[in-house]
Amino acid sequence: RSLHASPGDLVHEDLPLGMRVLRDELARGVERVLVDDAGELGRLQQFVNDFIPEGAPRLELHAGPRPIFDLHGIEEEINRALERKVTLKSGGYLVIDQTEALVAIDVNSGKMASEKGVEATATKSNLEAATEVGRQLRLRDLGGLIVIDFIDMRERKNNRLVEDEVKRSLANDKARVSVGRISKFGLLEMSRQRIKATLTQGSHLP
Repeated sequence: RSLHASPGDLVHEDLPLGMRVLRDELARGVERVLVDDAGELGRLQQFVNDFIPEGAPRLELHAGPRPIFDLHGIEEEINRALERKVTLKSGGYLVIDQTEALVAIDVNSGKMASEKGVEATATKSNLEAATEVGRQLRLRDLGGLIVIDFIDMRERKNNRLVEDEVKRSLANDKARVSVGRISKFGLLEMSRQRIKATLTQGSHLP
């Protein structure tokens, strides 16, 4: 097509959004795909039958009275993903700031406490934060230079545990990542390939 096209003619385009999602995500452990439009479901089923036949049983039609985003709390999850503060289950939290130069992630223990002392509390908070960092980077589509300010830990073995957990949380990331080591100041530098606009940019929010 490109050999005979005039300047400005379309010679190639990516798949429609629904098909792109199935192509990129269906093989990543997705158990169910709900589609709220029968016509779109038919097109997606044909696509899956042709290219990902093992995933065909996972496609379902959502036909309930409530809108699919409302039923599954999607709007709430999107709003939560755009917040600067991310609460962890143990009571700690992350603070995520995006700048032109880098992404800064600050780890705080919050109200979390441990009978084993400060080192155990810091290690537990950091491990939980390390797990959540991988999820947040993918969810928000954050890339470039990323600096994580972990809670200070004195024992070197605990630093290694946290570094390993960061790498584990990024193991299934489609983007290229490079993870450094925690410095004596508690900082871990890493980089993540920029694949597309961040969630904030895609939502047209400041």
